[in-house]
Amino acid sequence: MCAVTQHKNHSTKEVSEAVAALKAKVDALRPKISMNMYSLKQALTKVKSTMREVNVDAQVSSRKVSGMIEACVAAVREKEKELTNEVEKKRRFNTEVINSQKELLEGELTSMLTGKEFIEKAFIGSETEVLCLEPQIMAKMDELISGDAPAINSEVDRLSFSSTGHENIFKAIEVLGKVGPPKPERGPRMMVDENGELVLLDNQGHVIRGDTKELLALLRKNIIEEELRQEEEVRKKLEEEAARLKALEPPRTPTPLPPRDFTQLITTSRTFGHHGVEPGMFNGPVGLCHNDKGYVVVCDVHNNRIQVVRPDGTYVLGFGVSGTAVGELNGPNDVAIFGGRNFLVADTYNDRVQLFAPTGRFIRTIGQKARRRAMFMQNISGGAKKPDAMEGLFDKPFGVCVNSKSQILVSDMGNHRVQVFEKNGEFARQIGGKGEDPGFFMYPYGIAVDTDDNVFVCDLGNSRVQKFSSEGRFLRAIGCKGEGKGEFQQPRSVTVDPKTGCIAVVDTALHRVQIFTNEGKHINVFGSRGKDEKKFNSPCGIAADADGNIYVSDFRNNRIHVI
Repeated sequence: MCAVTQHKNHSTKEVSEAVAALKAKVDALRPKISMNMYSLKQALTKVKSTMREVNVDAQVSSRKVSGMIEACVAAVREKEKELTNEVEKKRRFNTEVINSQKELLEGELTSMLTGKEFIEKAFIGSETEVLCLEPQIMAKMDELISGDAPAINSEVDRLSFSSTGHENIFKAIEVLGKVGPPKPERGPRMMVDENGELVLLDNQGHVIRGDTKELLALLRKNIIEEELRQEEEVRKKLEEEAARLKALEPPRTPTPLPPRDFTQLITTSRTFGHHGVEPGMFNGPVGLCHNDKGYVVVCDVHNNRIQVVRPDGTYVLGFGVSGTAVGELNGPNDVAIFGGRNFLVADTYNDRVQLFAPTGRFIRTIGQKARRRAMFMQNISGGAKKPDAMEGLFDKPFGVCVNSKSQILVSDMGNHRVQVFEKNGEFARQIGGKGEDPGFFMYPYGIAVDTDDNVFVCDLGNSRVQKFSSEGRFLRAIGCKGEGKGEFQQPRSVTVDPKTGCIAVVDTALHRVQIFTNEGKHINVFGSRGKDEKKFNSPCGIAADADGNIYVSDFRNNRIHVI
């Protein structure tokens, strides 16, 4: 109830008295409120002070740890120096004893050799002379056979080192490297060898000698490697168990779907993905394909990576980082499957094609940047003559695909041609050259092959798709510049349905997909510009799977359409 309404019938005096009473209550509570505020401020000050003390304690503890480690290292080095000096002192003493015994033996041996030589020479003269020397010969003989061998002490104080009595060393090592007696059965560890030297036994069982600090650094590295190895063993065991369980399942033969009728209404059945840098998100999806498991492989161009997702968009794998070194990517625009499992990536702005393993591990590179643009001349067959210096050189490779012979076809956009390589990466031939005539290109982009290895190339600058035989002979042109059915503004990517042979072409500028027969007859069109689920905004890539589904990369909407 409003205060004015509540007290409207009260006199001025009554109101004043009520206000005074209220003020008295507030004044009575004011000291308590002030005390509470003071207590809170005191508590806050104490918390801040405690926080400072915690930070100081952390810094002091860190310094103590560093000092302890340095002290341990210094103690180990001091003990190493002391033991080394002791060993050197024993070595010098033993060397002096052995040398004196050696000199004595050598003197006696020289005397015996001299007597033996005298006796042998005495018998060289005549018999009369020998008889004259008989007293001397007999004296030498008595000397040789009667002389006692010199007393030799073959026992010396052997150099040795025992770990007994040096527990402080092991304690220091235990603090630094978390090792020492007792030794683990396997894995990297520090140990004392038979010579009393502190050594490292690495993961492969190799004995490594060196400075104590270096050995400890290597120890930590080996421990990390051993942990990774053990994790890999566990992963392999889990995979083997999964494979064993899968083998026990009864075989299931999927029922093949009938060929798709592309004359029927085409619409988006689902989409997946949105803008971002996290796994499963996209920043400019372009070229895409399918691997042997039916997963979708997408070039995420502005994130400079390749992402593998399931048909429902669930993230499986990603690889690639921005850069120019091998295995790094700079604007990847297309991807294809090579050898059933490996990934071929058109690394466009690094002017090369790179091959990666199914795990994303780099294998090798095909091609390199062209130092100058290729110039081609038309020949009788309608193909193109090529300067040998341009074989295998690229200027912005945008499209890549693989035929049934495992040959690699690359659309060399800046050089206005298609290059064909054998599966070992050797240059085989080229298709086309710069021009507007049939069989020539103006900025070729997407490329695909059908089951007969016929080649389809998006001739973007000429607003058409061109079809070539497997040998590179021009067969026909599909479409022309325009906005009507069967016409193009920017044909960017092309794919072939494996069952019907129909081709689907993405027109980036018109934000649509058009379907043609393998012979080039227009049969359907789908798409328009927008952000809604069933619309495109600059579609760039397209791929058909074995069941007739078509996947389209929606570049500016950062998603994949399944139509």
